[in-house]
Amino acid sequence: MTPNRIAAIVGAALFAVLGAWGLVVSLAPADPRLGPLIAGVLGTSVPLAALHLVIALALAAGTIRGEALARPINVAAGTLLLVLGMVGLFVVSTPANVLALNGADNVVHFATSSGLLATGLGAARPKADAARG
Repeated sequence: MTPNRIAAIVGAALFAVLGAWGLVVSLAPADPRLGPLIAGVLGTSVPLAALHLVIALALAAGTIRGEALARPINVAAGTLLLVLGMVGLFVVSTPANVLALNGADNVVHFATSSGLLATGLGAARPKADAARG
């Protein structure tokens, strides 16, 4: 198994858990001061949980289809998570925070973005890929 496929399956598992847990927590009554929280730390909402599930599905597809798809999906998901982390820095504690992001969410998004982008952009290409281009 290649580094990109490993990163994709780890990311898919992480975001599947966060998405499913976030969806359950978002639909249950929550403390009105804090809002819905995953494990009492990560802010969540139905749109954010849905986004996490979409990312999980895309990463799982990359894992299943192989290196040729895992690499670009890792880069795309990493870029999306980097943008989400950057947006989170500016919208936390503002009315524009429609995804219910908090500082812990930003850490998760930046950390997974770093891993996916580093693997997608930096992992050695298999010899067959290197010969093509």
